[in-house]
Amino acid sequence: MSISRRDALKKMLALGASGAATQVFGKELRSPGPDTAPVVVENPREAYPDTQTTEDIYRKEFAETLGNPEEKGFAYHCVNCQGNCAWEVWTKDGKVTRENQSAKYPSIAPDIPDYNPRGCNKGVQHSQIMYEQDRLLYPMKRVGERGEGKWKRISWDQAVTEVAQHLYDTMLEKGPAGNYIHIGAGVLTEARAASIKRLGTLLGAVRPYIASYVGDMFPGVSVVYGEGNIGCTYDFIYTTDVAVFWGCNPNVSRIPDAHFLWEGKYRGSKIVVITPEYNATCIHADLWVPLKAGYDGHLALSIVHEILQKNLYSESFLKEYTDLPFLVRKDTRELLRLSDVDVDHSGFDKNFADILKKAPSKKEAHDHEVFLAFNKKTGKIVPMPGCEGSRIETLRLKENVWEIDPALDGRRTVRLKDGKEVKCVTVFELFREEVKRYDAKKIHTEMGVHPSIVEELARDLTKSPNALITMGFSVGKHFNGMLSQRAIATLTAVMGKLGPYGGLNTENEWNITGLQGLSGFDGRYQHRFASGFVSEFMLGDALKDYDELYSDEDVRQATGFSKADYRKKVEELLKVSANDEGYQKGKSYWTESETFLLFADARFRRNKGGYRDAFLKKAKFLAYGDYRMSDFAMYADILLPCKSHYEVWDIRTNPGYHRFANVANPPLKLKNVGETKSEWEIATLLVEKIQALAESKFKSTGNSRFVEIPDKTHTKEGVRPLRQLVKEFTLDGKLRNDRDAVDYALEHVDQFKPNSRETMYKRGGFLQLNEKAGKSSPLYKNRPYNTFESNLFLHQRFETLSGRLTFYVDHHLWLESNVGIPTARSPIRPKRYPFILMTPHARWSIHSTYKTSPILLRLQRGKPYIMLNSDIAAQRGIKDGDTVRMFNDLASVEAMVKVTPSAPPDAVVMEHGWEPFMYKGKVGHNQLAGDMINLLELSDGWGHLKFGTNWDGNQHAYDTTIEIQKV
Repeated sequence: MSISRRDALKKMLALGASGAATQVFGKELRSPGPDTAPVVVENPREAYPDTQTTEDIYRKEFAETLGNPEEKGFAYHCVNCQGNCAWEVWTKDGKVTRENQSAKYPSIAPDIPDYNPRGCNKGVQHSQIMYEQDRLLYPMKRVGERGEGKWKRISWDQAVTEVAQHLYDTMLEKGPAGNYIHIGAGVLTEARAASIKRLGTLLGAVRPYIASYVGDMFPGVSVVYGEGNIGCTYDFIYTTDVAVFWGCNPNVSRIPDAHFLWEGKYRGSKIVVITPEYNATCIHADLWVPLKAGYDGHLALSIVHEILQKNLYSESFLKEYTDLPFLVRKDTRELLRLSDVDVDHSGFDKNFADILKKAPSKKEAHDHEVFLAFNKKTGKIVPMPGCEGSRIETLRLKENVWEIDPALDGRRTVRLKDGKEVKCVTVFELFREEVKRYDAKKIHTEMGVHPSIVEELARDLTKSPNALITMGFSVGKHFNGMLSQRAIATLTAVMGKLGPYGGLNTENEWNITGLQGLSGFDGRYQHRFASGFVSEFMLGDALKDYDELYSDEDVRQATGFSKADYRKKVEELLKVSANDEGYQKGKSYWTESETFLLFADARFRRNKGGYRDAFLKKAKFLAYGDYRMSDFAMYADILLPCKSHYEVWDIRTNPGYHRFANVANPPLKLKNVGETKSEWEIATLLVEKIQALAESKFKSTGNSRFVEIPDKTHTKEGVRPLRQLVKEFTLDGKLRNDRDAVDYALEHVDQFKPNSRETMYKRGGFLQLNEKAGKSSPLYKNRPYNTFESNLFLHQRFETLSGRLTFYVDHHLWLESNVGIPTARSPIRPKRYPFILMTPHARWSIHSTYKTSPILLRLQRGKPYIMLNSDIAAQRGIKDGDTVRMFNDLASVEAMVKVTPSAPPDAVVMEHGWEPFMYKGKVGHNQLAGDMINLLELSDGWGHLKFGTNWDGNQHAYDTTIEIQKV
């Protein structure tokens, strides 16, 4: 019998409609009715003809690609998706032929879903990408103009010699800071990426902060919590009663973990998404809140206002865990400090005066870091325990020898040391007054959210036993995004949720110790760490874009200053922070480098405005390592072909979306692709060559300056001894390649023990972190991880100046900008163009990685496209598939149009990752984007706001508006 599947389905539908019974494929089918029992089919295959042939085809294909099971390896796709998924890698005849999800992660408890399987549509085709035509196979030297595409194949020895010579000459002429050595977001791992970090630290080269230069910092969260990367493992989301996803799209950007949301929904959790666009996660959510782009802070503070107005907060929580009871001086607007007052005055609590006198005298130098409140128990002023300079480190308000009931409201007059009296008010009073401005009834039109939704969110977040807000990266990509992040972090503090009760989730970072000897040198040499957003801003001469794109009105609305005054303030701070003697000795935000050695860093795709031309003028020499010919690679002077993720040894842990560390273990008989090398091999060759060059120069001249490079700020001895490079870099021969790096990590990291490469291989390509991995909470074996249990239950202080969740910042720059208390500001964007350019994470690539994949291009129209609101498209006569020109004062870019109701009417949505060479004229969408440094993100030296991995700024991707025109 021959019948097509389509015809069979038609027959079944017809029969179902008529209620009749008949024979199809020899089986009697009946429409289910009240008196008809369902047909039980034990083997559905028997209902179809010739199934064996089809099965044989697939079995043969599987057997052909499987190869020898004993030779398989394990890997993960260690780019900046941060999913960190274990994959099995199979080979035949030395070539990778397939990859499978490992799917062997253990369940931690019967009532918690497990992490199997992990993977996504990008990683599943890496085996094809590594053999594509754009794979870099051999070292090459540019022979034409930069970007012209003319190359000459050279040997590894020539490539290494030329790169080493330029690095060495620059150290001699400009000092170590003349070199810029960095591995980008294309490789984010503990072992593999450590190679280039170690090389840069040893040579004293500049290294920027990745999270800062891609705009993925959470500085506003650091203000409140002391660190930006906080949160939970994704299985904790399953346990929530309300889960809010603010400025994120986990169905696209967290594909391996998104199932926890929807499994939680079956359990009864309410899923809320807050985004301007109707994204893929909104589809299944219980509530979508379409606020206007850049007004996240306004919404957060309107929810706070609702909570305060209806007394939905916990007064005891705010008193113990926040700085809201602290007193603020009315004359200076600064916090009242212990160093300000006379402790022997009758207005000061005598019990605490005695405690201070009995405490070690060395603490007196830190009295400016102790803050005061009014104790309702005694009617006196008291120093709050737990501050950075406190003699008492706990946050407890009641102990054997004292009891504090700090007043949240009220105004007091306090006597200072000089005998003068000053009026003071609590932070809570100032905060409550400020949030009145964000009454939803007043600003709902401005932010685009109805007051009834604000009421619903306030009720859900405070009344639910477990309420969690997951904040996405897009919130910080607006000029005033740091203030919005701070407002959302403030909201979670007012909710009173920590630990098992929820609170705030950005991205959890595990406590991984012992790796400092892998990427660093135990303090003998310090890395020359530069701010990512400032260094990229300066490399791209972005002040020119600022001048061209923004009007005086645009800047005034976003900052409160004129365009000229704001630029002057930024330039003054940049000048101060440009050298090692800046805000903090030995630390600079940016440095003028001229020799660049970069790996896995698509900076011409990522950076904004006129960055490419400005960068190429500054880069006198540019060497680049990658596994493929990216847009940035086209402009290099020397290309270094690297191995890809299936060809190296590596280990990956953070960020902590799950509790497993995955290992990359290449298949046993995998053949090398071309002449590619791992980053560890390349770095080792470079130090050997630089040492040889230095020793040769010293031998011919006898001058020690050729083997000892002065560096007073970033070395213990004040020099970098080049005759010791190889010994230092390789740990006297013990650390020469990527496998050595994995062994080092397994040996030295306590949180990995007891494990080895062999045990990880047998388990399925991973290990489970032990209990020492938790930072602010225990990592229980049978419970999802959440943060701040140690603070909530053990009353340990937070890593903030106040020791608490911080609402008030009295840094002079913040007070001058009138943001000492949490507030919100409008985004900066040119008003003369109607559409905001929004560039969220893409479904079909991981930033630019995999963007050129032939398979994935077929699923996204094959070329750059924008999403345009249906009504706007109709008004302008634009149809789906048309080509439009996007333009503003900075650039003109062509793209295809995808008409959709999911895009906001005032925005053009373009999933990012498209490389410039994929556009007409090689002009990419980011050339439309201008940016400006936010002064507040440059402030430094106040309490816990000190430049480093917890305090830096962001590149802002959403500060541009455009016009569109049909081509």
